[in-house]
Amino acid sequence: MERDSPLKSSGIWLRVAITCGALPLVVGVVTLIIFLQSEVSSSEMDGWVEAGVSILMGGVALISVGLVTLGVYLVKGSRGGVPKRDLAQNAILTLILLLANFPAALACIWVAGDSLSRVGLSLVNESDAIVEDLNITWPGGDQYIGDLGSQDSAELSFHVSSDGTVGFTARQGGAPCEGNLIGYVTTNMGETMRVVFSGDCEVRVTER
Repeated sequence: MERDSPLKSSGIWLRVAITCGALPLVVGVVTLIIFLQSEVSSSEMDGWVEAGVSILMGGVALISVGLVTLGVYLVKGSRGGVPKRDLAQNAILTLILLLANFPAALACIWVAGDSLSRVGLSLVNESDAIVEDLNITWPGGDQYIGDLGSQDSAELSFHVSSDGTVGFTARQGGAPCEGNLIGYVTTNMGETMRVVFSGDCEVRVTER
């Protein structure tokens, strides 16, 4: 019993360190997935930013606690008779888990930033006439959509390379159509818009 107690105690400290390393990773990745699957409006952005900052600060605090508890595990495990090989292996793997939070956090920030800087269009044809040869243009690129049948829809997202407008060309009911979908876009400023073709080349654009 005198020997089992230190071993058990050191194991608790190791589990605490592992939890401190795993928890920020899980929370950060799950939050990022929810963010990417949500249709985030401009009014909701502040809440997401606050959530991200809170996760980062909480992660730093947990990693600090994890490093301390890992050190305690090494001391108690060494005194409690944990084999040196097991002690070193557990410590190295736990340290890798703790430090993995930093590149993971940078990756999550990059992915979220990339999503925020994209322009997204949801194209819907609510008319009875086919929208033919639909082509979307923006500063630095264009995308040929083709024909959009009645009640059909298409999704498009892209980055712009400079300031400008997002426009379109098409044909509907035998008549040529063209115009601006977004009057002004710039780099690193994302928007998500719903574009509805209602017939006779009329287009209605609303923020999603």
